[in-house]
Amino acid sequence: MKKLFTVGLLLPCLLSPGQDSTEIKKQWELAGYVKELGWVRSDHQFGNARVTGLLHNRILVKWKPGSAFTGRIELRNRIYWGEDVRQAPDFSKLLDNPDEAIDLSASWWKSRSVTAHTAIDRLWLEYRRPGWNLRAGRQRINWGLLNTWNPNDLFNSYSFLDFDYEERPGADAVKWQYLPSDRSSLEWAVAATGSRPIVGAKYAINSDGYDLQINAGLYQHTFTAGFGWAGHIGEAGFKGELQYYAGRHSAYAQWLFSAEGDYMFENGYYLAAALLYNQKGADGPLLNPEQLNFQASPRSLMPAKWNLLTQAAKEFTPRFSGRLHLVYSPGPDLLILFPSLSYNLKTNWDLDFVWQSFFARTHGFGAISHNAYLRLKRSF
Repeated sequence: MKKLFTVGLLLPCLLSPGQDSTEIKKQWELAGYVKELGWVRSDHQFGNARVTGLLHNRILVKWKPGSAFTGRIELRNRIYWGEDVRQAPDFSKLLDNPDEAIDLSASWWKSRSVTAHTAIDRLWLEYRRPGWNLRAGRQRINWGLLNTWNPNDLFNSYSFLDFDYEERPGADAVKWQYLPSDRSSLEWAVAATGSRPIVGAKYAINSDGYDLQINAGLYQHTFTAGFGWAGHIGEAGFKGELQYYAGRHSAYAQWLFSAEGDYMFENGYYLAAALLYNQKGADGPLLNPEQLNFQASPRSLMPAKWNLLTQAAKEFTPRFSGRLHLVYSPGPDLLILFPSLSYNLKTNWDLDFVWQSFFARTHGFGAISHNAYLRLKRSF
């Protein structure tokens, strides 16, 4: 009933009787893609291989009757089959977003080795006027400035390892944005979650070529405040974010800090480096690899206390490009090797190969697991 009620709130707004078919077509936009993703997981010695497949369809519907109103709904339809489904006790529950206040997802086919799942991860209506706008519904509220780790992003944290979810999670929220000038903005947002609400405000301004922002609010009943910047030092990009969570005792207070620099060379090579400090992260050897938790939240973007990332990318031809991420966390001696290759087969057809290897120190430094992914994507 909650699902039907929420969808029902938006549908009456999307009906515009009395208009001819040409005008109605101009109001609507349909887009999406279909992806076939297959992967193989293996243990530290490249043994015990487990094969899983995913058929992933996304549908985007946008409604724009005029300059004031815009509506959007986006659905993810996914069918998983293989060993990952077979080995998880209740695989379908892993597909739900626990931070959403209203469950707009359903598993419509479940067997021992197959799960089919549909979720609405965008459902919002926006009203715009000169100098301000108001958006209500399931949406993405992006307050982060960096490309990899975003401590300022209180509403929609994500893991950069989840490369197959480019759109990133959304929040059930109301957001109001005020634009006093072309160089400044003020945002206020409140999001309902599965546990406690998130309330925050952000002020942003461009000064001397730098984008600067401050935020403050309540993250699940805990006061938080932060600062971020994005600009250049010479020809190199330079960004950073700092976030603090208060606590009644020092044991509950927490600092998170990230900084990032990048540079594009004339020969087409792109290099970047990033640092993440998480005060509550792991700072010693792991007793068990299962201690590693990459499910991102605003207070835990990585499982380790100190994290270093380097990235290199190159477009070898207009159709073929490569990228390499290396992440190292000195406390648990965690190393992540994350290369990828992309090839544009033809218009709207893309092929990607992605590799992820994890190494850490438990009884001694060594590999934990290796994952290989192959993805074919057709956009429309």
